[in-house]
Amino acid sequence: MNCRLLLFAFCFSLLADPCAAEEPPNLLLIVADDMGFGDLSCYGSLQIQTPSLDRLAAGGIRCTDGYVSNSVCAPSRAGLLTGRYGSRFGFEHNLSRPGYLKPEYAGIPLDETLLPERLKELGYRTGIVGKWHLGESLPEQHPTARGFDFFFGMLGGSHPYWPTLKKNKLLHGHGKPTEIRAPYLTDWFTLEALDFIRGKRGVVNSGAEQPWFLYLSYNTPHGPMQAKDEDLARFAHIQNKTRRTYCAMQHCMDQNIGKIVAELETRGELDNTLIVFISDNGGAVEVSHAVNAPLRGTKGTFLEGGIRVPMLYHWPAKLKPSVYSEPVISLDIQARMVAAAGGSAPRPGVRQEREGRKKKDRPIYDGVNLLPFLSGEKKEGGATPHGALYWRMALRGSAVRVGDWKLLRPNSLLPQLYNLREDIGETTNLIGEQPEIVDRLLQMLNAWEFSLERNPMFISSPFWSNYNRRLYSKKFSLVQPKPEDTEDIWKF
Repeated sequence: MNCRLLLFAFCFSLLADPCAAEEPPNLLLIVADDMGFGDLSCYGSLQIQTPSLDRLAAGGIRCTDGYVSNSVCAPSRAGLLTGRYGSRFGFEHNLSRPGYLKPEYAGIPLDETLLPERLKELGYRTGIVGKWHLGESLPEQHPTARGFDFFFGMLGGSHPYWPTLKKNKLLHGHGKPTEIRAPYLTDWFTLEALDFIRGKRGVVNSGAEQPWFLYLSYNTPHGPMQAKDEDLARFAHIQNKTRRTYCAMQHCMDQNIGKIVAELETRGELDNTLIVFISDNGGAVEVSHAVNAPLRGTKGTFLEGGIRVPMLYHWPAKLKPSVYSEPVISLDIQARMVAAAGGSAPRPGVRQEREGRKKKDRPIYDGVNLLPFLSGEKKEGGATPHGALYWRMALRGSAVRVGDWKLLRPNSLLPQLYNLREDIGETTNLIGEQPEIVDRLLQMLNAWEFSLERNPMFISSPFWSNYNRRLYSKKFSLVQPKPEDTEDIWKF
């Protein structure tokens, strides 16, 4: 073949697949734990300055209506890594292991395909640092059996921030750590994350340059409420001790994220690294004194304060800085990352072929590749990523959002209807004024429930039913506290 034909063939291949000659991006997913919607300065905080995350927001996409698929940790993370509502495969409560439950169901079912597994097929090395909380009853549920080349962190849902060699629940892969690399856990997680980025952890093909995917799963600012003295001193003016500790923990996490971003910049990788930042659910108002203002509600509820979270997309090579105001959800992250890596994410809303399953039991994927929306290719108002978003926790409640309307059905209270465009704080219940809208949303919620493949595999204890009523009935502050404010707005 002569040179002219070779040049023609090369140009034709680029037209057929414009991404073929592009270097695949690195992928960094950073998840905070129980962080308040209003506890980043780029989301309105007056008490906590978060310059590192503000930088990502200013240089990327800040989503105003970003949601997670559940209001508590484990099912939210199950949705995040599968791209499917946890309710579809029976995972809609925090993990428990009742006596009747087979161990293979005490976590994400083993036949679910996780994000790192999809990325490994595309040539990525994969790592998780921090919190897992998605199953530990069987060896097959370990992160390194679910697509991750490297794991450092804890299998459970929380961990003290001052570990010692004698007292910790941390694992390096399958083994216990032999040294304390940093006395404070958030700092230690960052050291391990930096090692992974530098190729010192999780390298499968020695000597081969691979794009990487890192799931940096901080447990900050989840309890126990513990912070470093130097960070506490920064917020000495805040009188409430729990709130002061929360602010210090937030500051520490932001500083550590800044170290990650600085490393990517030094390595010349920042422009072509897709960074996504979210919290796994809304802030825990009672326990950690998070602030979700201007939203009402808390972790554990389907009020906006329990499910709407800060959501940032940063990828300078592909995304121009902007604010995106259409409803999006954490389930979209898998589809976005797989597409960015050059793969084909499952089509949302369509039952996928799966060997051994009848058609009615085939999985439906819920995530949408947001790139055409976030890049402006699909303009706001002309097309939206989701026609509806759904939530459910059996015995605790359910909700559906369609456009500006949200129908909320707490098990402990009467149904509620809100117009979120006019009433972001969910203060005016319109359930008696819009019967047609209520009926339409209820039919959509029922149809979604009918499409689920399994009933819940485990349900939280009866204690939470009474506690749930308290969560929904509490009066929440819808205004950001000022640095000098002394009022206790977190009291139940």
